[in-house]
Amino acid sequence: MSIFQRITTLTKAAIHEGLNKLEDPVLLTGQYLRDLEDKITSAESKQREFKAAASVLERRIYEYQVLAERSEAEAVQSMSEGNEAAARTAVMAKLRYTESGQECITGLQETNAALATLEVQLAQVKEEHKRLKAKRAELAERARKAAEIKQSAQAGAAGSPAGYRAQVLNAGDASRGFERMEDKIAMQEALAEQAGLAAAAAASTESPLNSAVEAELERLRSKK
Repeated sequence: MSIFQRITTLTKAAIHEGLNKLEDPVLLTGQYLRDLEDKITSAESKQREFKAAASVLERRIYEYQVLAERSEAEAVQSMSEGNEAAARTAVMAKLRYTESGQECITGLQETNAALATLEVQLAQVKEEHKRLKAKRAELAERARKAAEIKQSAQAGAAGSPAGYRAQVLNAGDASRGFERMEDKIAMQEALAEQAGLAAAAAASTESPLNSAVEAELERLRSKK
């Protein structure tokens, strides 16, 4: 791993660690989307480089072909004039141009193959980005509703269970990050629901208790 890659990895790890401390799934999923967008931008830049390289190679292939044909014509002309030395020089030039042209053809084939693979991957990443962007909106709405339920139930003491810890994430794996955040929100929803049920249970038991107290007080009053 290069020094630049190492620095980049450590920087992203620090960002993720800081976001984890915030316990905010919306922020985290936003970071995953930005990481994915950076990958898309990088891939699109590489795509342009491949296309430019392919264009240069195509032009060179044509140029070497023209030069090879010209050298062959010169060799034929020199032979017809009895100038074998000049013909030999022209033939050697033709062979060099032909070899260089073949190298460019091989390079073009490799470049086109790499470009095709990159374009398939780029299309897949863009589709994944679209899916995760929609997923983030869904998770944000679920997180908002869970927070509202907890607030309305006044269950501030109902925190996350002990032992629940964030998993170590691959900074480049946005999909796994989204899955982790979805699990986190599901837990928040469960806790909010639990808090709501507890509040409802407390409300339902309050009236019978008060009635029993009043009845007992009334009984004591009747003995006076």
